[in-house]
Amino acid sequence: MADNWFANWQEDIDQLAVELPKRHKNLFFSCAETDFTRQILELKNNLEEYDQFMIAVNIAKIIASFKDAHTALMMPSMRFIPFIFYWFEEGIYVVDATQGYEDFLHRKVTHINEIAIEEIIQKITEIIPHENPSFLKSQLPKYLSSAEVLYGLEIIDNFDEVELIVEGRNGKTAKVIAATCKSFDFQRSMIGSEIHSTEDIPFTEGVPLTDDISSTASIPLFRQNKDKNFWSHFLESQNTMYLNYNSCKDRINISVKDFCADLLDYIDKNQIQKLIVDLRNNLGGDSSLLDPFIEDLSNNQKMNKRGNIFVIIGRDTFSSALLNAYALKNKTAAIFIGEATGGKPNCYGEVSYLQLKNSELKIRYSTEYYETIKDDGQESLFPDIACKVTFADYIASRDRCMESVLSISGD
Repeated sequence: MADNWFANWQEDIDQLAVELPKRHKNLFFSCAETDFTRQILELKNNLEEYDQFMIAVNIAKIIASFKDAHTALMMPSMRFIPFIFYWFEEGIYVVDATQGYEDFLHRKVTHINEIAIEEIIQKITEIIPHENPSFLKSQLPKYLSSAEVLYGLEIIDNFDEVELIVEGRNGKTAKVIAATCKSFDFQRSMIGSEIHSTEDIPFTEGVPLTDDISSTASIPLFRQNKDKNFWSHFLESQNTMYLNYNSCKDRINISVKDFCADLLDYIDKNQIQKLIVDLRNNLGGDSSLLDPFIEDLSNNQKMNKRGNIFVIIGRDTFSSALLNAYALKNKTAAIFIGEATGGKPNCYGEVSYLQLKNSELKIRYSTEYYETIKDDGQESLFPDIACKVTFADYIASRDRCMESVLSISGD
C-alpha cells in the first residue's frame, strides 16, 4: 500500500462500507445504518491523522459497534507483551509469562504506560465485539497482550517494550519494563502455568481416563489438557464421571460420537452416580457433533434425573457450545453451575470472511441467525448455581464449580 497509501485506505474503507452490509445476515439489527455511515465518514476524514495500526483499531471499533460477537476484525497482531492475562473478580492478573519474567507471575496489573487499568479496559472494550459482559471478560485479556492493539489505541508509543505496574499479593507494587516478543515466540516460550497433554488416548481397558492426572492432582481438572478437544476422567472416590468438552471438534483418532458412546456404555455398566459435562473452555465448532450423546443421555433412565447430571458453563461457553448447553438444558434434568455464558442465546453466527483489497485485513461476519429462546433480550444462559471466578481460588487451585457438584446428593 506504500505507493498510494491514502487512496488505498479510502478504497478499503469504501469496500467495507458497501460489502459488509450486503454480506451480513442483518448488519443493522442493533446499530443504526446512519451511525455506521457517520463512523465511516469520520474515519475517512481523519485518515491523515492515523497510521495503519490506528486505522485498523478504528475499523475494529466500527465493527464492534454492531454488537455481534461473531462479526469482528481479525486484528493484525505480530508483537505481544510477554504475559498472558486473566480477568478475575479481583481484577486482571498475570497467569503466565515468557521465560525471564517468572517473577511477575500472579501479579495484579494496575497500570500500563502510566495509564490506569480501568481506563485501558474502557478503551479496549470499544473494539471488542460482544453481546454481554461475560464475553467481554473472556476476550479482553487476549487483546491486552497485543502491542498493536495498545499502540493503535494510543496506550503505548513503542512496539519494542511496554511499561507495566503490577501489584503483588502483599500489596506492594513493582514496575516492569517488558520487551515485546513475536507471536511465534509468545506461545513457544511461555513458562506454562497451565497443564497440557499431547497424548490422544480416550480409553484404556474400558476405563475412561485423561493423561496422568495423579501427577497434576493439585491443578483443577478444567485447567488440565486444554489442548484436547475432549477427554474424560473417572472420579472413583466420588463415583462421578467427568467429561471435559473443550471444543466442538472430533479428535484425530476418535470422533465425539464414538467417544461419548463409549462413555455412556461405561456409565451404564458401572454404578456411577453423577455425570459432569464441563463446557467452560468451549468456544464452539460444530454443535451437531454432540447431538447423539445428548439424545442418548436424554433417554437414559438411569442418569437423566435431577441431581445426576451437571453442566458447567462460563464466559468461554460460546457459539456451538452454547447450542449444546441449551440442548442439555431442554432435553435433560441437568443442573447448571458456573458463570453466565459468553454466548448470547439468540445470536448471529455461521461466519464467512471479507478481505479488504489493499490492506488485506480480514473481517469475519455472520451469515445466519439462530433463535434458541423466545426472549431475545436475554444476554446469556445463566447457571442455576453461580460460582464466581476469583484469583484467590485460582492461586489456591480451588474449583468452586466441582465442589458444588460434589456437595449435591443425587437420586
